[in-house]
Amino acid sequence: LLVNDKLIARGEVVVVNEKFGLRLTDIISPVERIEQLK
Repeated sequence: LLVNDKLIARGEVVVVNEKFGLRLTDIISPVERIEQLK
């Protein structure tokens, strides 16, 4: 999952009732997120 070209989380695409969704499997730690802003 990218927000403003920054990695926020990793996940997988799922289909429920013919609708797409995203199941998050790994959320980037706050320290890693701050490092990406530099």
